[in-house]
Amino acid sequence: MLTFNKKMSENNSKEDFLRLREILNETLIRDAFIFAILYLFILSQSWTNIFLLLFPIITFGYSLFFRIINSNKYRIFLENNLITYNPLGLEKKHANRLNFTALLQLVLLFWIGAESYYHPQLIETYDLFFNLVFPFFFTFGFYWILIDVWKYAKITIRLKRNSIDKTISLLTMGHFKWITIANLSTFILLNVLNVSLVLLTDNNIILGFSYYLPGTGTENSLPLKITILLFIIIGISPIVASLLLLVIYRALNNITPTDIINSFKELPEEIRKLIIKNFGNINRKYNRDLNNE
Repeated sequence: MLTFNKKMSENNSKEDFLRLREILNETLIRDAFIFAILYLFILSQSWTNIFLLLFPIITFGYSLFFRIINSNKYRIFLENNLITYNPLGLEKKHANRLNFTALLQLVLLFWIGAESYYHPQLIETYDLFFNLVFPFFFTFGFYWILIDVWKYAKITIRLKRNSIDKTISLLTMGHFKWITIANLSTFILLNVLNVSLVLLTDNNIILGFSYYLPGTGTENSLPLKITILLFIIIGISPIVASLLLLVIYRALNNITPTDIINSFKELPEEIRKLIIKNFGNINRKYNRDLNNE
């Protein structure tokens, strides 16, 4: 469950967990509704093997994760919004991009399922196209959220009344290069391997796995042939993206209250205390640092 130290507007009391009604918002409900409707359309085709149906669920699960953070992040701050806290980049962008690629995956699944009923004799022709495009959409979603994360992953103090807009934590050039190389290399490697294996399988040079579609067997149609790499891609892409986001999160949160205070010595004592108190609400690490100093 998502944890926040938040200030309730009704009674100013702090709670450890958000209620479901507080997590939900219009955008999140809209995304979930559209995804659920499309997913139900696919399930109505009577898929017996749900392996391919796991891909959009994983992508959409990550999208919901970022959507919930984006919608509720403001709760960790006090009334005076002094801090722009984006240790994972812009969660809204991540959610939108992953949601878009999840919907593309659903469209492809619905299309190939429908074709297996209405044009079963063409499934062998569509084999190559589906096996190239479907994994591409899945891997591209996780690559996409990290492609420009360096622009937005930062912690900034903003005091407009004092004409101050100061970034106190951002990715170093070393982190930026390492994350970019790891992200791009993973995306290219997985897709190059996929193209190679799909072409080899399509030309019967290596064996693939038979994947039965809803209409497989109609007019003696053959099952879809998929490669073993799909069983690897479903885990590698989200795991690599998660690890890189964890690296970014830790790199940006590697600051102490002393560093913050020293950055704003010219500010009044009241403002500096308010800034520190806001940081104390962000996560337990800052609270431990505050207690130790």
